[in-house]
Formats: sequence, C-alpha cells, structure tokens
Amino acid sequence: MIDKILEERQEQYGDAEDNFLAIGRIWGALLRIDDIKPHEVALMMDALKTVRIFQNPVHKDSYDDKEGYIRLIREFVGI
Repeated sequence: MIDKILEERQEQYGDAEDNFLAIGRIWGALLRIDDIKPHEVALMMDALKTVRIFQNPVHKDSYDDKEGYIRLIREFVGI
C-alpha cells in the first residue's frame, strides 16, 4: 500500500528527495536559516501528521502518510 502511495506521489511531484530538497531551501530562506535537509523536511512533515492524528485519530490517510515519510527518511539517510 505505501509503495503505491509513494509511486503515485513520484508521478505527481517527481523525485521525493529533489522535492524535499527544494522545500528545505524555501523553508530555510523563509526562516532566514541554512537550507533544511531533505530528511529533516520529512521529519517535520511526519510531525505535522502527528498533530493531525491527535485531532482525528481514526483518519487512516494520516497514518499512511507517516509511514511514507519514515520510509523516505530511511532512504534519504541510507538506512
């Protein structure tokens, strides 16, 4: 299931690491700090989903997204 979600996102948005690198550059610029690394962006997105789960603990999509972010983090850092 997560593989399918990640494949769909790849088709929609392109390479995940490239995408998260661009997000990290924009976030860093907005915050006036150094670029945020792709794995850090994914950790922050995971944290966002955690907050959403506190608001709605039965929304399955949030758990799927968290699982996808963790898989991407592992890929980005090579574990």
